[in-house]
Parts: sequence; structure tokens; C-alpha cells
Amino acid sequence: MLDSLTLYLASAAMMAVMALLSFLTWRANKHIPGTVLYIFYPLVLFTALMSFALHGYVDNLITIFLANSLWFSASIIHALAISQFLGYRGKEFRIFVLATLFCGALLIYFTVVDSNLRNRVLASDLQHISEALFLLYLFIRFARKPYPNGSIVYILILTIISSIFVGRAFLMEDVNNFTLLKENWFSVTLLVNGVIAPMFYTTGMALLCNERREQNLNQLTNKAQKDLEIRGLFLSTISHEIRTPLNGILGSAQLILNQSTDPRDKPYCEAIINSAESLNLLVDKVLDYASLDQHNEALYEEDVEFKTWLHNLCLLLSPLAEQKRLKFELIYNLPEQACYYCDQQKLRQIIINLVGNAIKFTDKGEVKIRVELLEERQLEHHIRISVIDSGPGIEDDEIEYLTEPYVQSSAGKEKGGTGLGLAITSRLLAKLGSQLDITSELDKGSSFSFDITLVLGELSLVEQRHQSKDYLTGLDVLLVEDLDLNQKIAIEFMADDEHKIKLARDGKSAINLMQEYHFDVVLLDMNLPDLTGQEVLKTLKGMEHKNQRTPVLAFTASLSPDEIKEYFSLGIKDIVGKPIKQQKLRQALSDSQSSHAPSIAVELSDVLYDNTAADTLKSSFSEDEVSSIYNEFVLSARNKLIRAQQLLDEDKEQCIKLLHRQASTALQLGFNRYGSELKKIERRLLDNKPLKESLTDALVLWQNSLEQYLKYVREQMS
Repeated sequence: MLDSLTLYLASAAMMAVMALLSFLTWRANKHIPGTVLYIFYPLVLFTALMSFALHGYVDNLITIFLANSLWFSASIIHALAISQFLGYRGKEFRIFVLATLFCGALLIYFTVVDSNLRNRVLASDLQHISEALFLLYLFIRFARKPYPNGSIVYILILTIISSIFVGRAFLMEDVNNFTLLKENWFSVTLLVNGVIAPMFYTTGMALLCNERREQNLNQLTNKAQKDLEIRGLFLSTISHEIRTPLNGILGSAQLILNQSTDPRDKPYCEAIINSAESLNLLVDKVLDYASLDQHNEALYEEDVEFKTWLHNLCLLLSPLAEQKRLKFELIYNLPEQACYYCDQQKLRQIIINLVGNAIKFTDKGEVKIRVELLEERQLEHHIRISVIDSGPGIEDDEIEYLTEPYVQSSAGKEKGGTGLGLAITSRLLAKLGSQLDITSELDKGSSFSFDITLVLGELSLVEQRHQSKDYLTGLDVLLVEDLDLNQKIAIEFMADDEHKIKLARDGKSAINLMQEYHFDVVLLDMNLPDLTGQEVLKTLKGMEHKNQRTPVLAFTASLSPDEIKEYFSLGIKDIVGKPIKQQKLRQALSDSQSSHAPSIAVELSDVLYDNTAADTLKSSFSEDEVSSIYNEFVLSARNKLIRAQQLLDEDKEQCIKLLHRQASTALQLGFNRYGSELKKIERRLLDNKPLKESLTDALVLWQNSLEQYLKYVREQMS
């Protein structure tokens, strides 16, 4: 075995290294209990070791008493540091301290009263065994699960130490001062306890601290995630609470605006309506921005035929530009059959946000989408997409802050808005590995662009396009519809088939557009805010316009036999029933250009809630938008029905309009029986028939429908 001097020197060096590493561990983990106390453990051990070495040269009671006292003190410090780290305060620690004091008393007795070196060694062994057993108890019971790696290191070395000292206690023979240092058991225990154990202890404590730090980080991450979920839930809840009174404010202001004969009331009502709509927009944007924090989902990538996809997107956006009489243009400088593998939903939202902003801030001139190839690489294209407008421009010192949430340019403050559109766009681009570049010149316009690398998709898909289609595409369509939900769904469905759409929100706008433009087909809502569809058609018959031979499709949920007979007597080509079904709309548009007989059957299940309605909406809206649409309707339906009851005696015409909008939305959202009942009530009012208890019955029917809907929602959540 190694000689005692070498072992003492190696042990001393190891204790010094352990002290240094313990100090560095403490510096990196000052907040963790026990780490500062752990620094003193190797220092006291080092002093005890030097005292034992001194005892080899100065053999007296003081040196042996000092050495063993320091060794026992180091043992207590070690146990206390580990207990603090684990947050342990049980009685076992006090038992260990008492056992150490008992061993110390035995040591004093066999040193002073009955001098016996073998018994002194035995007392020391008992103390080491008690320390090892106590620490093994802590790590096996309290540390093994939360700190598996550090526990493995500690349990291994403590098992070795306890085995060595148990072996020495039972197997070492009598010794004296001359034979002790030459004894193999002495060399082995000094090697393990003085050289090997410090390495394990230092490594073990470092691992324990790392695992504690990792736990803290996980806890912070979980807390942050929960905070995001709570914030999202709060925003969602508070938005619905805001929207309910907002609906009341908007409805009341519109009623006053429609009913009042005093011209002084008009600007006040319009101010109320504009403010309420701005607040509603703010709520929507805040929810969109918050949802980016809540959802860290992977990209949903799929093959996209890029030119067709962009063309359809432009068809969706062009009605907004045409309403402001802006020129809207797509400049496409990519290969004709380019097909890319990308997350089209995120890319779509980015372009819609940028184009929506451009249209909003541009009062005259044009809005363009430019797509150009920057670099053609193997299996991927690096492209630039730009949205260019001829708006008022942006100050140079404002540009760098525009992508921050709630920050607006000077023009933005004048036009109103939330200041979240570009922030949402910027964060979506970050998810796609890109960033927004803004250039602008005052009074000349702005350009919002981003560069993105797209992987080439299956180009063979492009060649198969439209080969099996049995319906028409690319028609010029006039959509006359006042309800936003129906507008968006119809435009989305028709944009899928590359139809070019112009939008009119009322009868007078429809008449003006039909005088100015020629259309392949007109999709006419039969209940508009100012005129009925019948009145629009009768007005057109008495005037010159460009659509004398253009087929007109009735777009309505009013499908009683008398109404259907009236529609056809006015020259209606076909009827597209509400709720809107894509296949029926597609077929009706195709049949309008041929001599096919009309098909007016509307498949409407007689159920309280038709859960397939949500699937139709999800083809046009995101899940968050669908949830928002349902929540807004559900929260306001009862109040609107009560409002209709009040209007029944006060303003029958407004009551009919309110019921019409509610019925149309209810049918589109799948509340079939309730929507049908509202249509019957609307029909009776139009025919001047008594209602009896119809609105009261409708209220009961709504309650039953709501219960069925909530049952479906709970099933989906579970």
C-alpha cells in the first residue's frame, strides 16, 4: 500500500481542491441552502488531517483530541449542509449528533481513562458508520427522486465508506502507535475517506445544485406557461364580457340613428358606433397577439400551388380595395408552376394583415402585392413578398417602432386601430424565420416586404390541377349581402374556385354596381338593410343597366312555398339557401351559366344543434375565430331576443330586421330548430299575422339549443 506520508499529502491536496470547487459551486448557487456551509466541510477536514499528521510527530493528548474533534465537527457540518440542501429537519439528525457526541465521549474515555488505541479507532469507525448511514437514509428517502444523478454519486460513495469502516471495525486486529500507520486497513480507509470520497462529494454537490437549478427553471417555465394560459383565459373571458355590452351599445346606437328624425343626433350616433367598433377591433387584436404567446406549435407545412394560392387570396382581398375604389394588383415574378412546401395558414395571415393595413391607410391610388424570385437554389427558392401602397407614408423615426405592440404611426393614430397588426405580423414572420422590412416616403407611399426561403413541393400536383373539376371557375360575381359572417364565408368559398367577387352591402349599392359593371352572375340576399331583394329586382326592371341577361341567384334562408314562388316569378334563376354549403353554392353558380333546372332543396336537420356547422366555418376561419363567433352569438342571443320582444310594439320593422339577422346567423352556426323558428316568426310579422306566444316559445327553444351546444362543447373538451 501507499505510505502514510504520501496519503496525507494526497488527502491534503484533495481537501484543498474540494474547498475550491465547493466555493465555486456556492458562487454559482448562492440562493441554494447548504452550499455556503458545504465550503467549511473540506476546510475543517483539512485542518483535522493536518492535526493527524502532526500527531505522528508530536504524540500527546492535545493533538489526538484536536484531530478527532475537528474530524467529528466536519462530519456534523457535512450532515447539516446536506440536511439544509434537502430541507430536512427530522429527529434523525439529532440522533446522529447524539451518536457523534457519544463516540466523542468514548474517544475521550479510551484516551484519558483507559488508554487503548484499538478502542479509539473503533470509536472513530462507529462515528464514520453513523454519518454514512444517516446520509444514506437522507438520499434514499428524500433525494433519490428529485435529485437522481446527485443521489447516485452520493449513495455509491457512502456505501463504499460504510463497508470499509464496518470491515475495519470487525476485522482489524490490535494495533499500537508503531504498527497503526503500517496497517493496511489504515491505508485503505485514508485512501477512500481522504482522497476518493472528496472527489465524489464535490461531484455529487455540483450535480445536486444543477438538478436544483433545473427544477427551478422547470418550475419557472411551468409558471410562465400557466400565467400565459391564465392570461389567455382572462383575455378571452373579459373580451366576451366586453363584447356583450358592446353589442348593446352598437344596437342601441343604430336604432337611434335609424329612428331619429333630428339631424343633430346623427354625428353622435356615428361616433358611438365607430368607437364601439374600434373597441371590438382592439379586443380581437389583443386576443390574436396573446394567442401567439400561448401557442408554440410546430409549423403546419403542406404543398401549395403558389400562383393559384396567391390569386385566390387576391380574390378574397380585392372586394375590400374596390369598396375604396383602389386599384389592386398582383405582380407575380416566379415560375408559373412553382409549388412550395410551407405553412400556408401563417403566410396567409401575414399577407392579409399587410394588405388590410395598406387598404386601410390608402385613400386613393393603388395597392400591389409583388412576389419575386431572389435566388434559385437546389430544392428551394429564396423569394421576396412585398405589399406596396400609395398611402400617406410613414416618418423615418417611426418605422423602427412599428412592429412593437400598441405602437402606431401618425397616420395610424388618425385612422384609428389597435397598434397590434404589425406586431402580430412580425411575430408570425419570426416563426417562419423571416422579418419585416419597411420602407416609406411621405406622401408617396410605403412598402412592407419580407424575404423567405421556401422548399420546393411536389411540382406534379400543379399539372393535375383542374383536370377533374365538373364545375365552373373564374366567374365575375356580384355578392349582395349585409351580414359579415355570410360575406366572409361566401367570399372564401368562391375564392377557392377563382371567382372574381365584387361586394355590395345593401340594395342601392347593388343597383349602382349593376349599372356600372357587367357580371356573370348575381348572388342576391333577399333581406337587405334598405331594400328587399324583390324591390332590387323590380327597380332594375324599370331602368337601363349592364346586366339585363345576367342570372340572379336568391341568397336567403326564407324558403316558404309562397316565397319560392315569388322568387321565380321575378326571374330568379336558382336559390342558394342559408346556411351556406360550399357544394350547393358551387353547383348553383355553375348551373347559372347553363340551362339546368334549379335545385332549391336545402338539407337542414331538425335538431337543436348541428355540430357539422362548425366544420363549415373552420374551412373559412381559424379555430380562435370560430370560437369567438360562437361565443359572441351565444352571449348575445338571449339579450337580442328580449330586445326583439321590446321592439315588437315599438318598431316592428326593426324587430323584423333583428330577427332576420339572428335567424341567418343561428342557421349558419348550426342552431337549426331555433333559426327556423325565428324565420317563421319573421314570416308571420311580414304577413301581419298575430304572434301569440311565439317569442316566449323561441326563448325556451333557445335555452334548449344552448344546453345541447354546451353539451357538445363539453364532450369535445373531454
